[in-house]
Amino acid sequence: MVRMVGVSGILRKEQEMWESTDKSLQEAFQDLNALMSKAKEMVMLAEKMRLKLLSTSSSQSTTIGDEEIGSREEMQELLLSVGIISPVTKESAGALYHQQLSRQLADFVKVPLERAGGIINLIDVYCLFNRARGTELISPDDLLQACSLWEKFDVSLVLRKFDSGVMVIQTKSHSDEEVIAKIKILVMKPDALRHGISASDAARTLGVAPAMAKKHLLSAESKGVLCRDISPDGFRFYINLFLEFDRDDMYFDTDFAV
Repeated sequence: MVRMVGVSGILRKEQEMWESTDKSLQEAFQDLNALMSKAKEMVMLAEKMRLKLLSTSSSQSTTIGDEEIGSREEMQELLLSVGIISPVTKESAGALYHQQLSRQLADFVKVPLERAGGIINLIDVYCLFNRARGTELISPDDLLQACSLWEKFDVSLVLRKFDSGVMVIQTKSHSDEEVIAKIKILVMKPDALRHGISASDAARTLGVAPAMAKKHLLSAESKGVLCRDISPDGFRFYINLFLEFDRDDMYFDTDFAV
């Protein structure tokens, strides 16, 4: 073995180090290419399964058991975490970018909407959609423009803004009338007539998050359906019985200014 000393020894060690690094990089990239190839195949398979699951859930009208419902929700969660095969980009779509993005978003959001009870916060959609797109992130403005185009397309989704300024995406079947009808049934129960209902009570009935349920309760209050009581325990909502009064059957005692 020849010992290398001085400058030549340092150069020799540098050369050996670079050769070792280059070999490690080549092996790593070979493994990475194989992983990316398999990952692409898995994403394509997951997309096919997701579309089949959506078509099955929309066409199936028979009653299914709790175990099957749990399995379907678990499958939806797994497929949602896989991502989008070919996200729409400005480079690939050009002038049709927002139109194609709008259609891809409408298709993507069906699964999280189904899991959220028909309504989901726009901020949550932004996070889920960008996570599924990987490195091809979109801006909040792109998301708003994509949602606004749903009015021109034949999709069952709408972008809604509450009086508080909170923006949500909901299905057209998740209308205010349907939600208020469910709330009316809830507040007319004997216990609710005595003690009222909270946002958590409404959340369990509507199948949405408590924060979103509170928005629905405030919306029903603004329409005169509910009235509220504020206590140290928070908001409690009651049925608005004043709607049952007929003003023509009321009288005023002018002496006491009643």
